[in-house]
Amino acid sequence: MDKTEVEVKIEVACNSMEEIETKLKELNATFLEERREEDIYLGHPCKDMKAMDEALRIRFVNGKPRSLTYKSKKQKGAGGIKAREEVTINLKENPLLLLKKLGFNPSVNVRKLRKYYDFDNVIISLDDVDELGCYVEVESKNGSDVEVAESLKKLNIKGKVIESTYADMVWEKLRGKDDA
Repeated sequence: MDKTEVEVKIEVACNSMEEIETKLKELNATFLEERREEDIYLGHPCKDMKAMDEALRIRFVNGKPRSLTYKSKKQKGAGGIKAREEVTINLKENPLLLLKKLGFNPSVNVRKLRKYYDFDNVIISLDDVDELGCYVEVESKNGSDVEVAESLKKLNIKGKVIESTYADMVWEKLRGKDDA
């Protein structure tokens, strides 16, 4: 599936996640699911995907392969809202062996416990990311930055807008450990 991902990520205190969930329920958001996700980001054999601001990701959900996703360079909008082309295919089997044979190698793993809520025209993700902390992601279903901004206002979510991806943040944290 080819689409434009339009979203914003906000760092929040982990102890405020329950309060945010309560607000979502008060505003009649629909709880969709809670799941454990592991994202393996792959390095390209011929170009620096990170330097090109692109990503190739295998997502595992509750230990099973779910999707292979390519993400293009980010386009930054107002209020930290970003947009980027996203191409996703669903998986039944783990493609890692095949991709390794083609020269791709895992570069970063991101593990998170994620709760999904459907709210107006956005999907809200409440993320507890291993080694990084807690975040709220608001992603438009229709590719509209206006819907994302309106939802943030309705939910009154306070916190620091994060423009980096989880993969970038884990990468930086790993680099910091190497430098120490």
